[in-house]
Amino acid sequence: MRVARVVIVAASALGLSFARDARADDATFALSVDVAPDTDGKPVRDAAWIDAQIEAAERLFVPLGVHFRWRRTHPLPARFASLATRADRDALRPHVQKHAISVFVVNELADVDEAGRFRMGVCWHHGKDGTRYLIVAASARPTVLAHELGHYFGLHHSKVVDNLMSYSRADGEVFLDDAQKSTVKGRAALYLRTRALPDVGPARSFL
Repeated sequence: MRVARVVIVAASALGLSFARDARADDATFALSVDVAPDTDGKPVRDAAWIDAQIEAAERLFVPLGVHFRWRRTHPLPARFASLATRADRDALRPHVQKHAISVFVVNELADVDEAGRFRMGVCWHHGKDGTRYLIVAASARPTVLAHELGHYFGLHHSKVVDNLMSYSRADGEVFLDDAQKSTVKGRAALYLRTRALPDVGPARSFL
């Protein structure tokens, strides 16, 4: 429980740091971030690492009127430290939170289609009910959460180097093109209209 308190305090500071850029018509979506333990029982990634992932996402989404607030965190059971199969990914379903984007940070995330290959992240659709949630590996580079959030907001993969939705990087600034920006805005509006994801208020008002 001590880990959870430390993470939540860091999240509060994060929310405050982005409030200066908020506009009156912006929407803020809650992130529920649960972290698996390593072999010593410590979180596979700490609050600073999660902060950096969210900050990278904010840099790309805030100009579109989309903010993210780290709302809660719980430690995951040890069995989720390494996910090898589709069933392993599906087993996270009971930990998904309503009215938030659920993010699960694990130590290893195996490719379920290619043996011996590992992924840095995935926007997963549960095999039976289609519930979506994000899984991010401890090995993820700084923009992986942003990439998976891109999928959550309706974006597909791109082959353009340094595009957020591309696997190819050339050390340039990561970006979204105009069509992608329009898609994100449209999906955000849909989430709000259908109440699939509520606006949880100004970024500075951390819950």
